[in-house]
Amino acid sequence: MNDIKAVGQKYDYLTKDKVGQGAFADVYLGRNKLTKESVAIKVIKRSVLRKYGDEILEQILMEVKILQELVEACKKDVCPFINRMYECLQTDNHIYIVLEFCNQGTLLDKINKQKKLDENEALFILFQLLQALSLLAKNNIVHRDIKPENIFIKDDVYKLGDFGFAEQKSMFQTHLGTFPYMAPEIFINNEQDSKVDVWALGLLTHEMLFGEIYFIGKSRFEVEQRILTKEYNLDDYKYQVSEQVKDLLRQMIKKEPKERISASDALKLHIFDKFREDLRFLTIMENEREFMKQFVGDVSQKSIQEFQREEEERQKKEEEERAQQLQIQLHSQKSQQIQQGIKQINGCIKDKINGILLMVQLCDFLSQNMIEICRFEILYILKQAGILMNQLKEMMDQKIIMGKQDHIKFEIDLEIWNIYHSSDISAKQMIDEIEGDRNYIRKKYIDYLNYINNYTSANYPDYIYYTESITNLNLTKLIDHGLYNEQLYQKIKFLKEDKEKVRDENIKKIINKSLLWMYTAYQYEKLCSGQLMDIMKFTQALNRDDIDGMQDCINWP
Repeated sequence: MNDIKAVGQKYDYLTKDKVGQGAFADVYLGRNKLTKESVAIKVIKRSVLRKYGDEILEQILMEVKILQELVEACKKDVCPFINRMYECLQTDNHIYIVLEFCNQGTLLDKINKQKKLDENEALFILFQLLQALSLLAKNNIVHRDIKPENIFIKDDVYKLGDFGFAEQKSMFQTHLGTFPYMAPEIFINNEQDSKVDVWALGLLTHEMLFGEIYFIGKSRFEVEQRILTKEYNLDDYKYQVSEQVKDLLRQMIKKEPKERISASDALKLHIFDKFREDLRFLTIMENEREFMKQFVGDVSQKSIQEFQREEEERQKKEEEERAQQLQIQLHSQKSQQIQQGIKQINGCIKDKINGILLMVQLCDFLSQNMIEICRFEILYILKQAGILMNQLKEMMDQKIIMGKQDHIKFEIDLEIWNIYHSSDISAKQMIDEIEGDRNYIRKKYIDYLNYINNYTSANYPDYIYYTESITNLNLTKLIDHGLYNEQLYQKIKFLKEDKEKVRDENIKKIINKSLLWMYTAYQYEKLCSGQLMDIMKFTQALNRDDIDGMQDCINWP
């Protein structure tokens, strides 16, 4: 049946007109019943969201908030280069996000079809997207997942979309994104700004011009190392574009963020002069101004609301600063002790985060090399990592001091803990980082859940019930300790026996690496307390593919 579904008073869609599907939502081609305009309607079932906890709902509502902020920003600064949200409607059973429908697919479709784009065409696309980034930066929004499939095309206008990873702050402390487009600062520190989007757009432009992803490798670790160490070099004969374009790309793909050009400064370059008076661009802007006239009536009221909000935020910030100064004065005689305690807290919590993320990296390694025999273990380990990160987030949110029972190796003075949690900026940054990592792990778990369910169903139909019994475990409830350890112990034992039968040195090396790494996941309590090994040294050895170095870091039985 091709039922017509109504969405509020203004929109409807046919159930046959599905144009996209994700883990939580189906996307349909709909229409505005009043204007007859085509729209994209993202339909999210609350019953699906409940399976994964409140955090997924919060993430979706954050995306909606960002899109609403951009709608308001575009009323002040006309920018037709962002995929516009029209409305968000909620019922008891569904959330409906009504978006601008882009009738020409994505930039990925165009690249796949044409392989390489003409220099002028690529520059005109870049000119449009830089204006989108400039508006985002002006409003302290970072997209964090710029890639060809997130650039939508409507009537030959290129629009930045899919703001699921976006957030509105001056600095960002999460490790989200798509690996080949991630800026180097994401891997080496915990603070990034809008320059990460400039880096990604530079690499996307490189891909449009030359038909290649510049930083690519056989694994995520290899991609990360190339991003950190490989020089961006356009001297090869295959890079046949003008020197102006090469110079712009070099400025966008600077490894040091402070040296990287901003979107607004890039738009001032003479290379874009020819587009400012281009009839196509003038028509696009005129059409957008005509469209935005319908919102003129509510601009003044919004401006008043914004002013009130900014004033409240300013007063709140001043109060927080006064409280922080008072705290410092009251505890000046204990300043050194407090700082040492805070450093210890940060270091120990970092150990736990890094240990959990190491477990997630192990799942990636096993999925790439040993999916045939380790698919169940991937789900066990990833689920355990998600639960551990969830527990850590709850403890931090509730301001509960941590101890040995939480796999944290410190016992700290309660007064120092309270000072840290109430006034030290690193605590707030740590909570943001944990939240980002938790969402990242949850997303990976859902991706693996879908992939491994499909894989098992196709290749091992007799085991599908067993797989489902693993995947259906509550993500917020601790896996039975004995069940988790028994599963990993049996697979470690199997791999040890299997290694003795293998003659191929490359395969033996992969098994050795898997054994060492799975042992760390098996010992997750010690791993997350920093008692098992020096995580930094282990990760460095891992990135060098140095198995002996990995083994030296742990007490391998």
